[in-house]
Amino acid sequence: MSVLDDLKRSSTCDPSGMLGVALGLPRQVREGWALGRAAKVPRLPAAPEHLVICGMGGSAIGGDLLSGYLAPTCPIPIAVVRGYEVPKFVGPRSVVIAASYSGATEETLAAVTQAERAGATVFAVTSGGQLARAKHAGVVVPAGLAPRAALGYLMFPALAALERWELAGPCAKDVEETAGTLEGIAAECGPDVPAVRNPAKRLAEELAGRVPAVYAASPGIEGAARRWKCQINENSKTLATWNVFPELNHNETVGWGAPATLAGHFAVVVLLEGTEPAHLMRRIGLTSDLALGPAAGVHEVRARGRSRLARLFSLVFMGDLVSIYLAYLRGVDPTPVEIIDAIKRGLR
Repeated sequence: MSVLDDLKRSSTCDPSGMLGVALGLPRQVREGWALGRAAKVPRLPAAPEHLVICGMGGSAIGGDLLSGYLAPTCPIPIAVVRGYEVPKFVGPRSVVIAASYSGATEETLAAVTQAERAGATVFAVTSGGQLARAKHAGVVVPAGLAPRAALGYLMFPALAALERWELAGPCAKDVEETAGTLEGIAAECGPDVPAVRNPAKRLAEELAGRVPAVYAASPGIEGAARRWKCQINENSKTLATWNVFPELNHNETVGWGAPATLAGHFAVVVLLEGTEPAHLMRRIGLTSDLALGPAAGVHEVRARGRSRLARLFSLVFMGDLVSIYLAYLRGVDPTPVEIIDAIKRGLR
């Protein structure tokens, strides 16, 4: 029996119940969407020119996912800002979405102040803090979670606002399909499902003791690879890296020529949306055959669902669950992030 099937041991590793919160993502998707549909949204300029999404850490990843999801259809360029300053092009014809779960993220607050001074339209998504008390429009979401565990509340209100501004196409059916797809994954990957039938537990076991290198098969799901890396960092308390095809074939592929004693510490996870063209699949196959031999293993995770949104979030959800099971295997609590808190205290 896998140690991950020992529910008593797992609950000891997870006193704050991070796994239970993660399994609630389907509910968050529906609730976040409803909050965004009900929110008061500001009127946009006649011809908006830019969409800028500001945030840090777990509050910013929704911006990456939105950018990848909307890039093929959004009529204006999208930029994700992680830091204190918005780009100089931000002005009266810019739309700025500020995502800070706490509402007190100093980098995001500074960026919002700049955006407001530049005359941009600002829409905030937060659970409270200074950002909720500001005069601009926005959505206040349920509090009490770690920011990385509030992805549904942070991203889907923003998506709803973008639909209402006609910067995204009609999304309601895709949102509901996404929630249903995630419910199916939760049923297969929950703690009560033995590892022998649980793909999230099995992959966590394959990654234990390794540095995961998570590769997105295409730029449209790049945000999912980054999410995997960040969740492994914060939940599993270990190192990980991420990259995306075809870009990684122009740099990182060569890095697999490192000594086998080094490369053998890494295990590759390839995220596949399932709609990749033949030439891209050939590229991935060649990379695996010619470069990834020294890796401890090469594992594929295939998306589920009909819509692009469901497929994207199915990959995200699987990574969230794998990262928590990996924490259990390491015997660490997935919830605390002491070093992040210590740095924030030092800065104050």
